[in-house]
Amino acid sequence: MLHVHYSNRLEILADQLAERLRQPCGSPFLPELIIVQSTGMARWLSLYLARRLGICAQVRFPFPAAFVWELFHRRLRQVPEISPFAPEVLTWRIMALLETLEESPRFAPLQAYCADGNDSTRFALASRIAALFDQYLLYRPDWIVQWERGEEEHWQAELWRRLVTSNGLHRVRLHGQLLATLQAVGVAQVGLPARVSLIGIPTMPPLYLEVFAALANCLDVQAFVLNPCQHDWRNVKTVPPGTVAAHAEPTGNRLLASLGTLGRDFIDLVQAHQPQVHTHFVEPGNDTLLHCLQSDILHGRQRGTAAWPATPLQPDDGSVQVHVCHSRMREVEVLYDQLVRLFEMVPGLQPADVLVMTTDIEAYAPLMEAVFTVRDRELPLSIAERSPDAESPLVNGFFSLLALPDSRYAADQIFALLELAAIQRRFAFEARDLPLLQRRLRETGVRWGLDQDSRAAAGLPAIREHTWRAGLDRLLLGYALPGDQGQCFADLLPYEAVEGAETQLLGRLHSFTEATFGLATTLRQPRPIEQWLVTLNAVLEQFFAPDEVEELEVQASRSALQHLAQSAMQASFALA
Repeated sequence: MLHVHYSNRLEILADQLAERLRQPCGSPFLPELIIVQSTGMARWLSLYLARRLGICAQVRFPFPAAFVWELFHRRLRQVPEISPFAPEVLTWRIMALLETLEESPRFAPLQAYCADGNDSTRFALASRIAALFDQYLLYRPDWIVQWERGEEEHWQAELWRRLVTSNGLHRVRLHGQLLATLQAVGVAQVGLPARVSLIGIPTMPPLYLEVFAALANCLDVQAFVLNPCQHDWRNVKTVPPGTVAAHAEPTGNRLLASLGTLGRDFIDLVQAHQPQVHTHFVEPGNDTLLHCLQSDILHGRQRGTAAWPATPLQPDDGSVQVHVCHSRMREVEVLYDQLVRLFEMVPGLQPADVLVMTTDIEAYAPLMEAVFTVRDRELPLSIAERSPDAESPLVNGFFSLLALPDSRYAADQIFALLELAAIQRRFAFEARDLPLLQRRLRETGVRWGLDQDSRAAAGLPAIREHTWRAGLDRLLLGYALPGDQGQCFADLLPYEAVEGAETQLLGRLHSFTEATFGLATTLRQPRPIEQWLVTLNAVLEQFFAPDEVEELEVQASRSALQHLAQSAMQASFALA
């Protein structure tokens, strides 16, 4: 039977999980399985369990999707380790199909979008369609069944039918087989540890929840679910603004009704499986505004009504605050000031106890790094859920190199690459060389464009002035010829200031720019996926000389390229 633990505090749920892990269960050589929704939750939970238990080892934190597919792979025949309908594989399969679509009104929207024949356009479209199909598999399995029966004729249905013709091992088809298999096997035959835990998951597709409910007939499966209200709040509703009719009286807490829809639906799905329920609710109290809000939500009541009068707000109550700021930087500065005040006022409060949430972490991350590490009191800061290029300057530089062939080769764009330490080491630059190089390039008039041909390709006049070739040629002529006489050579005026040790610096600059300009030819040539893997790894080797820390970033980039190539090869995609 599925066991579900409800609490209004995540710490209480983590405590219950820790007590559960204290009891040995099954073989000590099998890892504990704790299903989580994000890497941030896995990190927080591992640290919390280590503090409670003294150590957190031999624990796996798989995501629901990966865990369910692992069950498909273990229990069903001919199911590959990686799903052919995983978005990263499905993208390549769809991209190959887009090239073979016949002329018909059904596919007219797709053909119009891909009319330019650009592979990048087709890949972007395939990626978007793959993401949609992945969501359909999870949340609209009824559509998938209808399409495979031939009941729909639009382009999505037909595209899907062609995909399953070549390989139909997707979650919807395998779901019923897995449920039947789990009903017929015992604990030892499942091939998993004797218990599985789920925690910190705010919602889950019904298909996955059905798998865990079926698995509970074979194993000890317990879910630790955050529930803000201890009563049945499935019928709670709010009142639209301006409603005055007597029959529109709100039921329950308005804040819970307006913001708790997702959690309510998930709890409904859980309760539909008739689990064994364990409650661990704690009373927040009514001493602060925040605790009043939490208490009202816990008890499902609305403060400020006849049944529950409003509580006067204390002048010094800062538990809930709203700050209006004129910029993002000012928002971060106010956040810093408030956190410093909290650390001074609340004994025992540590930075690890504070979670800051925002809708756009990429926009705020550099501001937080600047404010939290430069102000009078440095606050420890760890930013999670960022994209790899945002977290790593080296990875961002690699992406910038790959984007150069489609760029204008602006002077500041190229020079920004030289500011990366790994590129400086590869081409024997030092940080103190950069100001001089920047000044020389500015004085020789380098602005953008490789040469006159690249400007003509951009639809602009084919003039050589202010291009990279013109500026570099002026520098090289300045080394070979005197420029103080104002005489031109081949319509170029030698730059007069190149002398002495600066000539070696000029040589290193020439090596770097020639390697950079060579990417325009290297990266524009079509080649098979296997050769692309070799080419992109060669770009990493050509431009970056990482130190010990950056070597991890380089290896992560190589692993990502390998994974990309494997996904394309699994999809049997070939690019001539």
